[in-house]
Amino acid sequence: MRLKDFKPDEKVLVVARHHWFVFFRDVIGILLLFFVPFFALPVLSIFIQAGTPTIPIPQGFGFFFASLWALLLWQMLFARWTDYYYDIWIVTNWRIIDIEQKGFFNRDMATLLNLDKIEDVSTRLNSVIGNLLTFGDIQVQTAAAHREFVFKEAADPLKIEKIIRRAQEERLGLKPHA
Repeated sequence: MRLKDFKPDEKVLVVARHHWFVFFRDVIGILLLFFVPFFALPVLSIFIQAGTPTIPIPQGFGFFFASLWALLLWQMLFARWTDYYYDIWIVTNWRIIDIEQKGFFNRDMATLLNLDKIEDVSTRLNSVIGNLLTFGDIQVQTAAAHREFVFKEAADPLKIEKIIRRAQEERLGLKPHA
C-alpha cells in the first residue's frame, strides 16, 4: 500500500480497521429491523378491521410499505458496510494516517505528520465482548494543533499500540523495548 505523498524510506507498519464484530453487531440490528413490518402489519390490520376506516386502504398498501422498508434497510446495510470497509488507520514508520469514511461520497483524512509529536498512546477495551474478542479504542494524544486521534473499536488495539510505540521510539532514536 502506497499513498501519493509517501517518503522514499517510508513503509507501512500496520493497516488497522474496525473489528469484524462491530460490523456484525450493526448487521444484526438491521436484520432485526427488517422483520418489523412482518409483525407490525398484522397488528395494524387488526386495529383497522376493529374500527371502520373512513378512508379505504388499497390491497397492496402493506406490501408496498414493507418493500420500501426493505429497500431503506438495504441502503442502511450498504452504508454501514462502506463505513466499516473504508475507515482505516495506516501506521507507518513516519506517521499515522486516519482515513474516516463519512457517508458514501465524503472521506475525512487526517495525518499526524511526525511520530515524535506523540505525547501518549492509550488503549481502552470497553466491554466484556471487547475484552473477549480483543477490540477497543486507541487514543493518541499529540502536541500538534489536532490534539487527539481516536480510532474507535479497532481490532487488536494492544498490538497496534505496541507498533506505534516501537515506531515512535525508532523515530526518536531510542532503543525499542522488547
